[in-house]
Amino acid sequence: MKSFVFPILAPLLLCAIPPVTSQSSNLPSVPPGIFTVSTRIEIKTTTSLTWQALTNFPSYPDWNPFVRSAIVITPDNLTVPAQQPLENHLILFSVQTPPLPLPVTSSTPANPLHAQFALENITHMQPNLGRLAWKYVSPSTLLDSERWQAISGLGDGVVLYESREVFSGAVAGTVRDLYGKGLQEGFEAQARGLKILLEGEGEGRV
Repeated sequence: MKSFVFPILAPLLLCAIPPVTSQSSNLPSVPPGIFTVSTRIEIKTTTSLTWQALTNFPSYPDWNPFVRSAIVITPDNLTVPAQQPLENHLILFSVQTPPLPLPVTSSTPANPLHAQFALENITHMQPNLGRLAWKYVSPSTLLDSERWQAISGLGDGVVLYESREVFSGAVAGTVRDLYGKGLQEGFEAQARGLKILLEGEGEGRV
């Protein structure tokens, strides 16, 4: 299992994350759209380590087969020294759609045919709820999508990781037809990569 340098206040905030059952969800309710991609997985770890992995963007290339890099920048287009999510800051993603085969490391070469870039706005950073979200930068009438990720404790040293993105707007149907399958595979692969990272071995989906 990888070790992480974790901000001292984060474990205290994460103590407030409400527990859920394997059938319930810590994701917020959102209106339905044209299509949705989502995933959920149980991981034998702690909420603190899971939150650390999700918010430590420089480590993404070491384990994430979908999001290969994530760079936080200010609204004035300046790189943020501490590369962790900050509300109302922008984030530039380099992704692989469909994702790379697992496992991956920072040395795993990208597939140039599947490489894409996305600029998003960090809309929610809620360690007390175990949630974070970012939204695609685009006129909402054209494409409106916000990706939520959530973690919650199931008890007995098990964490539930969930992620969901609902797409709507004029071009959402085209995005679904071109990239819907690859995005779904990407969400699932990221969840499995997170499990491999935190458990050190094995993978599984609920």
